Amino acid sequence: MVSGTAQAIGYSLGLTDRQNLDGVLQSLRQYATRQHFRRNEVIFAEGDLARTIYRVVNGTVRLCRHTARGRRHIAEFLLVGESFGVAESRQHALTAEAVAEVILTAYPKPVFDRLVADHATVQAAVLAHMADNLAAARHHQFVLSSQNAKERVMSFLVRLATRGGFAIRSVELPMGRQDIADHLGLTIESVSRAIGALKTEGAISAAGPHRLILNGSDHRDPIAA
Repeated sequence: MVSGTAQAIGYSLGLTDRQNLDGVLQSLRQYATRQHFRRNEVIFAEGDLARTIYRVVNGTVRLCRHTARGRRHIAEFLLVGESFGVAESRQHALTAEAVAEVILTAYPKPVFDRLVADHATVQAAVLAHMADNLAAARHHQFVLSSQNAKERVMSFLVRLATRGGFAIRSVELPMGRQDIADHLGLTIESVSRAIGALKTEGAISAAGPHRLILNGSDHRDPIAA
């Protein structure tokens, strides 16, 4: 039997206009709250109970894991318009931190989970979201296992430029070079040398303290080149 809450929300989904994750979350807007986090503030920690789904309104979030020896690996960066916490089971597998000041829309996960259980269109949206995340994780693993430092940095910049399914030449870098290093399995010195080499080669150019331009008409990932 469909629960009253899920059924009521389900009526607002329509047949075709809510078949993506953004549409599903929009249908939960009456349950949504805004949350603000300062630079480097923890949003949730690895092992915390997964009670909330988040969508980035402003800023950038990093998903990371800290080892017992104090090393950090950044699995992913979440940008404006992207959601996280959707596919968690009971506990969070990673820690989420604000890169700089972040504003998030927060949705209660129990309400979302009931909606998923009762509506096939919502299930399809969640599966598509999970498939995208899996593809991104596989791509990143391939980058780490097959590319040198300069290629890793260029792959990272190209992926930032093509998030959302379209290519742009200007890339905003809200994260610092240590964050990039911890994401790419490099040292901060290696990241700096790689960026310098790419500038010297003319592949990229600076457009401000936190913005780079990808030069040339073809923004292909070195993996596919």
